[in-house]
Formats: sequence, C-alpha cells, structure tokens
Amino acid sequence: MHQQIDLQNLPPVKLNHLRLLTDSTGIIQHATHGVVSYKSGYTVDDNARALIAVLRFHNLLNGMDSETLAMIYLGFLHYTQQPDGIFHNTVSFERAFVQEEPTWDCYGRALWACGYAVDSRLYENAKATAKKMLDDALQNISKLEDARPVAFALMGLHHYFHAKPEQSDLKEKIILLGDKLLALLQQSSSEGWFWFEDALTYCNARLPHALFLAFESTKERRFLDAAEQSFRFLEEKTVEGEIFIPVGQNGWLPKGGAKALFDQQPIEASSMVEAAVAAFKANGKERYKKTALTAFEWFFGRNSLGAKLYDETNGGCFDGLTETEVNLNQGAESTIAYLSARLSVEELARTEQRSLNH
Repeated sequence: MHQQIDLQNLPPVKLNHLRLLTDSTGIIQHATHGVVSYKSGYTVDDNARALIAVLRFHNLLNGMDSETLAMIYLGFLHYTQQPDGIFHNTVSFERAFVQEEPTWDCYGRALWACGYAVDSRLYENAKATAKKMLDDALQNISKLEDARPVAFALMGLHHYFHAKPEQSDLKEKIILLGDKLLALLQQSSSEGWFWFEDALTYCNARLPHALFLAFESTKERRFLDAAEQSFRFLEEKTVEGEIFIPVGQNGWLPKGGAKALFDQQPIEASSMVEAAVAAFKANGKERYKKTALTAFEWFFGRNSLGAKLYDETNGGCFDGLTETEVNLNQGAESTIAYLSARLSVEELARTEQRSLNH
C-alpha cells in the first residue's frame, strides 16, 4: 500500500551510489544495474547536475565529503571548458575529448552549475575559479536560441546575481534571457496550448522554473505571470488525479497529438518537484507544495506502474519506467535527479517547520 510522503518523516539522504559513480575525474555517466559502467565515460551534463546537487547538500546538510565531491565536479567542468568559453560535453574514461558537435544544453547546464557554485558555501578560492569560468563563458550568451539552454543559463545568472548583486550587467542579462523565453512562449502558444515549443519533450519544468527565478531576480511581473501560466499548463498535461505521469520519451507530446506514456524518466519528476518548490517560494500558493509532493512520490511508487524507483539500499535511483517494468540500471542522471528532488523537498520541510515555529 502506498504511503503518502510526510514532510516531517522524509527518507534519509544517502550519497553512497553518487560516490560509487564518482572517481578522481568526475561522475561516470552510466551504470549497469548498480555497477559503474566505466566505458560510458563522463559528460558535462552529468557533472554540472552533480555539482549543483552536492552544493545543495552542502548548503542544507553540511555533509563531510560534499565539498570534496563538489571540487571534483567543478574540476571536471574546468577541464572541459575551451578557450572560447564553450564546454566540450563528452569525455572518455581515458580523459580524451570525444569527437562531437558542441551542444548548447551542456553550455547552459555548465553556466547554471558555475553560477550555483559562486552562490554556494564553497570556500572562496574555489568560488573564484567558478566565477572566472562563468565570465569566460558569458561571451557566448547572445548565441542562445533554444528554450532549454536559455533556461539553464538564466538559472545560472540568477544565482550569480544573488551572489554578486553589485554587478548590474547580470540583471540585464537575466532580463535578456527571460524575454527570449517569453518570445518563444508567444511564438508557440495558441488556444489550448500555452508552451514554449510545439511539443512537450524533456526537462519540461525547467522552462517555467527559470521564469520563476527571473521574477525572483528582477521582480518583473511579466516573468511571474508567464511562469505561473506555463507551469499550470504543464500540470494539466502531467498530473492526473494524485499521480504524476510525465511525458514519455517514446514520442513526447506534440501539439495537437497524443502524449507518450513511456518511457518515463526520473529527471522529469525531479524537474517538476524543483519547479513547484520555486513556484511556492515565488508566491506561497499551497497548491504548488501539493504538486511538488505528488511529483516526488513518483519515485516511491505513486506512478503508472505502482513501482518504486528509489533504491534505499544505496541511495541510487533506477533509470525509469518502461511500459512493463522498471529499468534497473542506476546511472548518474537518475541518481542525481532523485537527490535533487529529495533536497528540494527538504527545503520545503524546513520552510514549513520555520512557519510552525513562528
């Protein structure tokens, strides 16, 4: 029988599997079941996500080795940054750059991670490196066109600006990127479709999430209005009754088409939790807290298959739901997704506790 998550009685945070996936270079991309797949190598995408997650852990829970892990992931990002400020995403286990087309998703995620590092409790000399990497990368920001890279970069700038409010040009850049998202939203929206693109695909909740942060940084109401409306549209498409049913990878949800129900990915549940918590912080509406917990419970069996994805034995997370079963691999993306969602719910629990104490 599924038990509802109690904010006062959350499962303990475990970094065991995250540590297992991490060596002196960075976090390894994949695992075969619970065993590290060294041949899969490393990506900026995963190391950026891991850096944000362990810094959040460090901020909230003061873990003994979270700073050491953060330094490994930051070091990996530093290694992959090219002279033009762009990041090379894929690195083999032998630390060789794998031939590839550069991806703006990876650039945006790296900006987000470096911005988060500058705004963290990491020690100052490490933050100085993250700041230098950010400043070197920002020369490319005007090249961003697609919704997700814009959103990721905006989130990084939000944290950078929070840490360095005296740098007035940062607010201008946040407004520039926020307005790019609003323009994409206007271009693609029509009656019954209020979204940034002509399909719901991956990491969907990151787009309204970025606009909630744009509002937090600038206090410009248009960002909050668009964030709330687009997030509500996403809720309508993915929350059915008390169950979070993300858009599946096998066909997505095209405008005017049917939603793919599988394969469901942990990163969708995590993005939804984090965006709902950002929405709750932006305007205090209780319904966002409910959405955050509904999406979080996806990891614990409140999902299409009634199957648990979080692995309590090692703190890992299975790679997703197929039509018939759980994918039992425990790669970096999935494990970080669960950890990020768990830390967001920790923030919610602490907010609730503070309000009870006053």
